[in-house]
Amino acid sequence: MTNLFKPYRGYLRLAASDFLSNYATTLASTTIQLWLLNSLFIGFQQSSHYLSLYLTLTAISELVAGLFSGALAEHVGIFRTTVAACLARMIAGLCIIAIVSVSFSTPSANKLLLFWCVCILVMVTTACDTFYFPAITSFVNRVTKNDDLINVLSLLRFTSLMGTLVGPAVAGFASSKYLYIPILFTETIALAGIIIFIYFIYKHAVRTGIYTSDVADENPEYSQGFLATWARGMATFVKNQTYRTLAPFAILEAIASTGISFAGVLLFSMVLHSAEGYGWYLSAMSLGYALSYLIAPKVSSKMSFSMLLTLSHILVTLSIIGLALAPNAIAAVVFGFLFAFFQGVVNPPFQTVFIHAVDDNLVGQVMSVFISVVAAIGAVSYPLWDYAYSHMTIPSLHAESGIIVIAALIHFILVLICIFDKRLRSIKAE
Repeated sequence: MTNLFKPYRGYLRLAASDFLSNYATTLASTTIQLWLLNSLFIGFQQSSHYLSLYLTLTAISELVAGLFSGALAEHVGIFRTTVAACLARMIAGLCIIAIVSVSFSTPSANKLLLFWCVCILVMVTTACDTFYFPAITSFVNRVTKNDDLINVLSLLRFTSLMGTLVGPAVAGFASSKYLYIPILFTETIALAGIIIFIYFIYKHAVRTGIYTSDVADENPEYSQGFLATWARGMATFVKNQTYRTLAPFAILEAIASTGISFAGVLLFSMVLHSAEGYGWYLSAMSLGYALSYLIAPKVSSKMSFSMLLTLSHILVTLSIIGLALAPNAIAAVVFGFLFAFFQGVVNPPFQTVFIHAVDDNLVGQVMSVFISVVAAIGAVSYPLWDYAYSHMTIPSLHAESGIIVIAALIHFILVLICIFDKRLRSIKAE
C-alpha cells in the first residue's frame, strides 16, 4: 500500500475529506437530537414519540436518496455530485442554525412548527450525506488494486471514524452548556473544507491519469441513461447469490441498530441524565470502530470470514447486554466502546465481500441500493421500537434498557445463523 501512495497522494486528501464529512454529520446529528430532548421538548410528555418520528423521517430520507445516489453519481459525475451535496448540506445547516436561534424565545404552542421545519431540513442533510459514501466507494474501487482494497478501505474508515469520534464528543460537551449555535457553525466550516479537498483530489486524479473524467457522457457504460443504470444496480443486488446469503445480517443488524440508536439517547437523557455522557458514548463507539478497522485486515487474514462473523456477533451480543445493564454513564460508555469494537472488526471484510461480488462498474449503484435497503428497514423499525418502548413493562428494568436487551437477542439470532448456515463457509473476504 505504501507504493500506492507515491503515484496517488489523493488518498491522504480523501482521508481528510472523510474525517470532515463524518465530523459534520455526527456533530449535527448528535447536537440536534440533544437539542430536541433537552431544549425544544423539555417538559413535553411523550417526547420519545417526537424523537421516533424524527429518526423515522431521517431514515426515509436515507432510503429515497440511497435508491438513486449511486446511479446519479455515476450519471452526473462522482465529484460533481459530492460537491453539490456538500453545498446543499451547508445551506440546510445554516437554516437549522436559524431555527435553533429563534427556538429559545418561541412559545410552547409554536414549537411543533419548529420541529417540523427542522425535520424537513434534516431530511435534506441526510439525503446529501447518503450521496457521499457510494460515490467515494466507487472512486476508491476504480483507483485501487484488488490486493490493496481491504487495506485502503480500512485506512479510510479509520480516518473517517476519527471524525465520528470527535463530532459527538464536541456536540455532547457543547450541548451540556447549551452552546448549540456555535457548535453547529463548525459543521459549515467542515463542509467548506470537504469541497476544497474534493476539488484537489479531482484535479490530481485527472492530471495523473488515474481517473479519466467526471463527465458521465464520456463513459459508454452510462450512455443508456440514468434510470437504466439504477435498474441494473437494483437487479444485480436482488439476483446476486452473495447478497442473498448476507441479506439476513443486513436486515437484522439494521433492526438492532435502530433499536440501540433509539434507546441510547433516551438512556442517557432519561435514566443516566448525562448529555455530555451521551456524546462520550458516541465517541467511544467511534473509537471502537476505528481501532477495529485498523486490525481488521490482520484479523481477516488469520481466520475465515464465517468464523470472524460468528465470533463478532457473540461478543457484540454480550456487549449490548452489558450496555443495557450499565449502572452509570461511565459503564455505558465502556460497553458502547466494546460493542462498536467487536462489531467493527467484521465491517471491512464484509464490505470487501460486497464489492468483489459485482462488476467494478456496478459498485456505486449496488452499494447505494444496499444503503437504501438498510434505511428502509430503519424507517419501519423506529415506530415499532417506539411502540415497544411505550408498552415495555419489565420489573426492575427501565424501558430503555429493555429495548437494548431486545437488540441483543436479535444479535443472538445472527449467531445462530452463523452456526447453521453452511453457505457462509464458501464466502471469502479476499
